[in-house]
Amino acid sequence: MSVPMVKRCCCGASLQTGTLVIAYVYTVWSLLELLGYTLLVTLAPIARSGAISNHKYALYVVGAVVSGVTLLCSILLIVAAHKKLAFLTLPWTIVTGILTAVYFTMCLTGISLILQDSGDTLQVEIVVIVAHLTRACISVYCIVVVHSRHKQIMYEEDERRFQRSGRVYHPVRTTEAL
Repeated sequence: MSVPMVKRCCCGASLQTGTLVIAYVYTVWSLLELLGYTLLVTLAPIARSGAISNHKYALYVVGAVVSGVTLLCSILLIVAAHKKLAFLTLPWTIVTGILTAVYFTMCLTGISLILQDSGDTLQVEIVVIVAHLTRACISVYCIVVVHSRHKQIMYEEDERRFQRSGRVYHPVRTTEAL
């Protein structure tokens, strides 16, 4: 089983344009997430009683690290899209694929917990799950677009290399000439 291929991005844009839009949106999103987690790590201990649980602190630090890695991969995707370097699309595709799997797992776990529980924050939890599920579905489409662009760049490189090889095709003789 492989990743499906598309020839155009949403609204009929080229894969090049779609990859650039995806790269810029993910860069801004990752930068905002990194900023948010950094603020939580630095300002949360100052709030209320001046103490924060080690579990929350670790969660915020892990969130900041994941956002930083996503930001780095998104910047690599911008470079890959502008310079047409297929190998630089792979880090973004791999990291986004792993995070998408994590988001789907979180959503399924959250849905199962919501079905078993009733509480005051049920509406908030449902909104969070729907937001994560929406993000995961959009990420799947973005992975398909970037992967298709990766394959398109690879095909263009192979075609260019073949055309510049200067080799002349000589058919193989199957019978001896008399």
